[in-house]
Amino acid sequence: MRSSLWKKGIQALIIMSLLLLTACGTKEKSGNGSKNPEDLKDKVYNIKVGYSETGGAPLLDIATQEGYFKEEGVNVERVGFKNSTDGLNALQAGKIDVGLSFGTAGPLTFIANGADFRIIGGHLEGGHPILVKKEDKDQYKTLEDFKGKKVGTIRIFTSDIVFRSALAEAGIDWEKDLNIVEFKTGGDLIQALSSGKVDAAVSANSYYAQAVESGLVPVTWSNDLQPGHVCCRVVTREKLLKKDNGEGYKRFLKALIRAERAKKEDPEVAIKAARQYFKGVDDKVIDSIVNEKHSNYSADPNKKSVIKMWNQMQKIGYIKNTKDLDVNEYINIELYEKALKELMKENPTDTYYKKLLKEFVLQDE
Repeated sequence: MRSSLWKKGIQALIIMSLLLLTACGTKEKSGNGSKNPEDLKDKVYNIKVGYSETGGAPLLDIATQEGYFKEEGVNVERVGFKNSTDGLNALQAGKIDVGLSFGTAGPLTFIANGADFRIIGGHLEGGHPILVKKEDKDQYKTLEDFKGKKVGTIRIFTSDIVFRSALAEAGIDWEKDLNIVEFKTGGDLIQALSSGKVDAAVSANSYYAQAVESGLVPVTWSNDLQPGHVCCRVVTREKLLKKDNGEGYKRFLKALIRAERAKKEDPEVAIKAARQYFKGVDDKVIDSIVNEKHSNYSADPNKKSVIKMWNQMQKIGYIKNTKDLDVNEYINIELYEKALKELMKENPTDTYYKKLLKEFVLQDE
């Protein structure tokens, strides 16, 4: 019997030793994936990206054309949409993983209505024209001149918020002093202005070339009304960021940052990258879309400007019943910061990324 007990004791010790060895040899895991970046080094992430078909997406185009996504270990599938609402509905339904060019007002409106969205980066700032017919241009010198007019806008679009906020700040009641008509797409809006159904159009940069061809001209721009305002944000769903601590989305942002740099150093890169998505369109027209001087393409989330727009939307009554909602929880700046610092580490003598870090500190922290 003593022998039997002795054998059982030895067996127990062996089993315990094996368990300890196994535990020591296993890399630490968390609920969000591996904590060790080396485990993810060779992993490739598939991300389905929604964007505006009419205006394209210059940073997305360049990152694809120049191979930045591939180099960062990301496979991108592009999905085009006619308008922001359809794109954001697709994001909420899980049909895409990222919305790239659906404005700021759109994602914030969805957040106000309970969407689990997270803003993680940027794409475009400013760049939206307020249009009239060429023969009516001299009628519009100040915001006061829009009183009594029928003004078309694009539904839940950023330039609409900028315009209404500018009116309110000028002491003009946009609900009483003029008639604002919302259109589902920028194309519908351009057609309405051309046919005289509205007197002016708060349009989008993506429809500027079409507007010029239709004989329409800008009387001002959205970033003349509000300098530095944000537009298209990189937005995803909160639960997608839990996988591997958002590693795939950090890599996605790294590629966009690199594309931003390439575009600023050589605007021709943006034209070249956009050609395959604007087939049959003249380079001059493409240039007017992707390199318009009022449009600033930046991958920075610009948290402070996003919060400013959120506050404006509340102030003018565009979104309601949001006092208990902290918008800060819906803006993730950590992934962009990680992406930027990785690029700085990989390029220690590069001054461009150092400049972006200074901008990040001013705009996000």
